[in-house]
Amino acid sequence: MDEDNQATAEAIAIREEKIVAVGTMEDVFSFNGGIKTKMIYLNRQTLMPGFIEPHQHAIITAQTNSQFINISGVNYRSYHGNPGILEVMEKEMKALAGVRENPKWGLFFGWDPELVPDLPTLSAAYLDDKFPSNIPMAVVGQSGHVAWVNSEALKLANVNNDTPQPNGGTYVKDEEGNLTGQLLEPPAFMGVIGKKPPPSQAEIEESVWKQWRYYASVGFTTVTELAYTPNPAYDRFLKTVSDSEKCPIRLALYRLIHPVEDCRLESEASGSKTKSNLAPPPSCCPRFNSYSEDADRLGKSGAEVPSIGKYNDKLWEAGVKIIADGSPHTGTSAVREPYLHTHLAETLGFPPAPGYGILNYDKKAMLDTIRRCHIEEKQIAIHSHGERAIEQVLKCYEEVLANDPCTMRHRMEHLGLATQGQIARAGKIKLALSFFVDQLRFYGLTFKDGIFGESRVNRWTPLSEATKSDVTWTIHQDQPTFPGQATPFANMKTAITRCERDHPNTPYGPEYRVSIDEALKAYTVNAAWQLHKEKEVGSITVGKKADLVVLSENPYNVEPVNLERIQVIETFLNGCRNKLAEFQNLPKTDFQILVRRHDNPREATCAQDQWGWSSELKAL
Repeated sequence: MDEDNQATAEAIAIREEKIVAVGTMEDVFSFNGGIKTKMIYLNRQTLMPGFIEPHQHAIITAQTNSQFINISGVNYRSYHGNPGILEVMEKEMKALAGVRENPKWGLFFGWDPELVPDLPTLSAAYLDDKFPSNIPMAVVGQSGHVAWVNSEALKLANVNNDTPQPNGGTYVKDEEGNLTGQLLEPPAFMGVIGKKPPPSQAEIEESVWKQWRYYASVGFTTVTELAYTPNPAYDRFLKTVSDSEKCPIRLALYRLIHPVEDCRLESEASGSKTKSNLAPPPSCCPRFNSYSEDADRLGKSGAEVPSIGKYNDKLWEAGVKIIADGSPHTGTSAVREPYLHTHLAETLGFPPAPGYGILNYDKKAMLDTIRRCHIEEKQIAIHSHGERAIEQVLKCYEEVLANDPCTMRHRMEHLGLATQGQIARAGKIKLALSFFVDQLRFYGLTFKDGIFGESRVNRWTPLSEATKSDVTWTIHQDQPTFPGQATPFANMKTAITRCERDHPNTPYGPEYRVSIDEALKAYTVNAAWQLHKEKEVGSITVGKKADLVVLSENPYNVEPVNLERIQVIETFLNGCRNKLAEFQNLPKTDFQILVRRHDNPREATCAQDQWGWSSELKAL
């Protein structure tokens, strides 16, 4: 992936943490350090720079996975399947009801009527009737913007018909003013779910290690948290993990901030603007748990909670994050044309039609915040999905950067409905763009029939326009508010084919497809550039860190529709083998792996004889 040098190489040499030679076998073997040199033969497998996920919620994903039972539509295609979603939920709730002392909450994440269309309509009454009613229960939608709780959860949280609405969220009521059990946006979730007992330190540690190992197992060597909130207890553990020699990934943090305190939400309906008295919501970046009494204590005292800063090369704050609008899955992305008025939109809890979504901040608040962060030399990443949000953010960036060219590589995130003109303008001021194209893999059909209509879904994340506009762009998946786990080759496949998983021969906007080369750059050199780490990682280049991934096949030689069959053999971080991938059932000795995995053992022996390894091989 190093365009300034050769496109491919036969061998590389690593000394300590860095790459010291790249080229032919003859050139690289001149670096042989004698008996201390370890030879690793790849058996016709492919070595690449480790993948970099530029927009992930690594910490929140670890928290969610440890506290919630996953009921995503990736796992269950029908609620009455075998086993069905409701059957799994009922089994879990009955198990909790059998605990006599200090029963836990029944927490479920991933309720998704878009992927599982025959799901019933949830309410407190439904949950009370279907499941054990004496156990507090919460079901969070896959989008992270809507949840449903039972009566016991409302009772324990002291939320009733007279409870004031939380800033930035809604306790939904029926026409008679009674709570339905539906909660909109994280401030409302936390008003209820936040009352549950916090996880133990052991649970926190286990969830982080498990998630970090997962990232390494699918090829990532650097990931991100795009909604970092300082938390002393959690931050202490993140530092401990990053200090460990066993830490398999690097973690870049973008601190979640809100523009000036006196700004208010702006909503538009039928072209008219109205003001609400709500404070800015943390849309699209849900927090389901409070993990630190220290953070609560410091927050109440008015003291600033200390942040991580630039801790080491495995853990650092890369910039700040602002959220300009909402989610397409709840009708809150700020769009130019109204959302479709459909049964699906009603099921998902969209605002009353005609709905144009919500701008979280007015232009002055956004402009002042961007200007302040730019002056302070903080890289900014701004969530902006709908055309109106993208336009607002672009105008603010253009004004701030008019007389001060951007060297901070300020970012725009998701860009679902970005127009060709908007992308061209972003290119002129050298913004970095990260696209959420993989929405098409799961939601292309529901976007077309139930939310946006055909013309808008066809121009969803027009990647090829970014290439034409000389934009350095990336792609991402945004877990946990996206089905399943992070899977880089599935995301690349969507960028190249623009097809839904169930309709692999029907692309949405084929003119916006990109090549495998562009998709791989999005996860390597481009992602490193966006994180200001292009001098350290992102390509196999002399002087860079030896962050590497070994693949079962060369992606350039695999048909795009088959990219997901490529398996990760293992990853390296700082030149150290993580041994966390799926093939760890193979023998651990390099030479044994060589014999077991080579097409022709005789040929393997000859190859090693050429470099003086025959004695080692014969010993085996």
